[in-house]
Amino acid sequence: MRKRNMIISSVVVTIALALFQRPPCHADSENPNTDWFRDARYGVFMHLLPRDANSLALADDFDANALAEQLESVGAGYFVLTLGQNSGFMNSPNPTYSRYTGYEPGQRCSKRDLPIDIYKALRPKGIRLMLYLPCQVPNGDARAQKAFGLPQGAKDQPIDVEFARKWAEVIYDWSSRYKEKVAGWWFDGGYEWIGFNEQIAEIYADAVKRGNPKAIVTFNPGVKLIRWTMAEDYTAGELNEPFGVIPTSRWVDCSQWHALTFLGSHWSGRDTRYATEKWASWVRAAVLAGGVVTIDAGPNWNPKEGSIGSMSQGQINQLKAIRDAQPSLPKSNIIDPPSVEIPESESPLRTLVRPEQTDAPLVNRRSNAFGRFPVTALQIQAKTEATRNITAFND
Repeated sequence: MRKRNMIISSVVVTIALALFQRPPCHADSENPNTDWFRDARYGVFMHLLPRDANSLALADDFDANALAEQLESVGAGYFVLTLGQNSGFMNSPNPTYSRYTGYEPGQRCSKRDLPIDIYKALRPKGIRLMLYLPCQVPNGDARAQKAFGLPQGAKDQPIDVEFARKWAEVIYDWSSRYKEKVAGWWFDGGYEWIGFNEQIAEIYADAVKRGNPKAIVTFNPGVKLIRWTMAEDYTAGELNEPFGVIPTSRWVDCSQWHALTFLGSHWSGRDTRYATEKWASWVRAAVLAGGVVTIDAGPNWNPKEGSIGSMSQGQINQLKAIRDAQPSLPKSNIIDPPSVEIPESESPLRTLVRPEQTDAPLVNRRSNAFGRFPVTALQIQAKTEATRNITAFND
């Protein structure tokens, strides 16, 4: 009887392991749409956020060609532009948004189609364009909130599926116009406390992918690096202090590992807050492990200081150092198999995470829940690079 119970217990454990342990994720079987993103390694994000009619007019003077030259010089593989955020002023026309809100063209949405102009400047240089948009209407525009059926007030409002379907019409207006010209979207404000959920994520992702089926999307849950939705292709990965967060794999529950952080003292800042060597070492370590890093650089708004939308020289210098520190890896095998499995207790990747960071949400915990990591030689190289620079990260 005891022996039979032991056999039954063993069978139950085996079934549990089979149900909950997930095999390692690879692009060829999981999500090849993120291959170009992984191969790009790093890109630049820009908060170009007009606050009023005057700054919207300045955005019309944005020098797309000058920025494209800068992005090429720093080796950026892609560029992320904000369509808008809280003020209600948008960097692109959107007839659907104007129909809902009653605003005239140029009153809130610019008459200039800035994403198209930037795309035209980036395409010859092989740099892809991505777009940023919040998960709800601008929280500083009560008229827009009312038009879409939300409560009015200068804060993020609770949303539901009924609202999401309306906002998806706005998203689709842009995605159907830009099609393959826009390679990806980063949606902000996908917070659980406002009611954002899997169904809303699916509605937004569908609005994007009806315009470009290969576009990659993500939804920001807040300042952390996790897989947040089943609809996402990559992690939003917003980080304020990034240096303690390094991937142990290309994947976070089959979502491409990606981090977004800022060079300056704040988002959209044009200064520099950390030593150049720290940035170069951290991005190199993340890339070696199969991750992707997006770095926010501040735009110039003063015509006397240069082209509108251009990056500061200090930030350009740091981005060039990141470029120069990149490893020479074949694009097709940065983190892909063949791989071997070794016990967690013997894994050299354990040292990729500092002891005080072991509870940080940066590891594919479901895949690693039973103590085994898929490891490649390049991951071991990533570990060596990261360990070498841990002291620098802590300085």
